Amino acid sequence: MLDLGLLPLFFAGAFALAIAPGPDMAFTLATTASKGWRAGLMAVAGINLGAASWTLATVLGLSAMLAATEHALTVVRWVGGAYLVWLAIQTIRKLDALPEGRAAKGMWPAFRRGFLTNLLNPKVGLFYMAFLPQFTNAEIGPVWIQMLTLAGIFFVIGDLVLLTVVLAAGAARSRLERSAAWRRALNAVAATAFGGLGLRLLIARDAG
Repeated sequence: MLDLGLLPLFFAGAFALAIAPGPDMAFTLATTASKGWRAGLMAVAGINLGAASWTLATVLGLSAMLAATEHALTVVRWVGGAYLVWLAIQTIRKLDALPEGRAAKGMWPAFRRGFLTNLLNPKVGLFYMAFLPQFTNAEIGPVWIQMLTLAGIFFVIGDLVLLTVVLAAGAARSRLERSAAWRRALNAVAATAFGGLGLRLLIARDAG
């Protein structure tokens, strides 16, 4: 069960973060434009598997922390809030940045690179640790189940965006490369989402 009152904010934040032109989007764009939509789909599958591995590890780790101390969730929320605000600042500093993405050489290399790039990046786990707990409510059920459910929803939203990127790879890549205004707009949306969610965590009352 999820806290229905928090879902609208979760959906808004998840979508804003999904459309941000980050490394996953850049890799998917480059691979699809270079090797075709099948390779693009394999890249998305690899990205998902790597991110899912971090999500599972994050949820299990947080569950252990929550079992150890009743104040663990509060600490996680404060650390997560600070991290999201830091991401917002870094994004604002690079509003015009075009994410670099080198294409994979084929379908299986695309899957492997998408998987390993996420699996070997601890920032992926740190992001999920910062993002997911703030939409949980310990009063309505186990937090770890809520986080897994939210992660599943987040994956669906992210996949819909990446699949759209695969289907429109040529136009999307050209738009990002040629239009500084478009890049700034997408990065500004991401920065707003990072900052807003981070501040929400930092000023929220103790939910533990």
